[in-house]
Amino acid sequence: MSKFFIFTILLCFSVATGDTQNRRAPVKTPIKTIETKLLPATVAEFSEAEWKILTDALQAEDWKTSVPLASQYLGKLKIENEKKQLAQLRYFYLYALAGKILAASSVKIPIETDSMWNELDAAVGSFVGTEFVLPPRRFMPECKAVLNYICAVKDNDRAVRVTATNKAGTMIHSFDYVTFDEKIFSGEFADKEIFLGGKLKRAEFNQDMSKLWVMRLIFEKGFARVVVAGDK
Repeated sequence: MSKFFIFTILLCFSVATGDTQNRRAPVKTPIKTIETKLLPATVAEFSEAEWKILTDALQAEDWKTSVPLASQYLGKLKIENEKKQLAQLRYFYLYALAGKILAASSVKIPIETDSMWNELDAAVGSFVGTEFVLPPRRFMPECKAVLNYICAVKDNDRAVRVTATNKAGTMIHSFDYVTFDEKIFSGEFADKEIFLGGKLKRAEFNQDMSKLWVMRLIFEKGFARVVVAGDK
């Protein structure tokens, strides 16, 4: 996948020594102050090193790390940049939240997930109408029982779909559907790795967690770009 750039904000604290007193007589000592510069609450672009922390956590399926980290990064990046980092982060955040829900639902003694679902619902609500960029995946003109590929939707030449799962392929984070304004020429993308994206139209949540999938994400105004060597 392409390298994206994230800065983390380091918190700086001023240090001062207070007045000290002697039992016999109060003795004033000078207060030493250290000037500090507070870093901005927002960033325009993220560093490669800090982005790697997030992607490593996602690839390791470490949801306890990736969920709050993705949320933190979203809070720091307010305006989209040329690298579409904000659009990428939106998808990563929802994917990580879905992973956290699945992990809690699949253990022998299920963990309470109401707060997780509430966080997911709130995130989706705030993202409706905004742009997403999905991780690069390979396009297959005809798909049958495959996961994590971009596949043509049957009887619809203006839509593609993705079944996004965990690494083992045993749990489905989301079924992603992307519709385009014009017909897709599948031969142009056949067997190539593609960046897929669009604006989130709506989401549908699974009501029966005995079936381990979390949501459907429906995107409109779709776009696709073939991954080139410089993206990796």
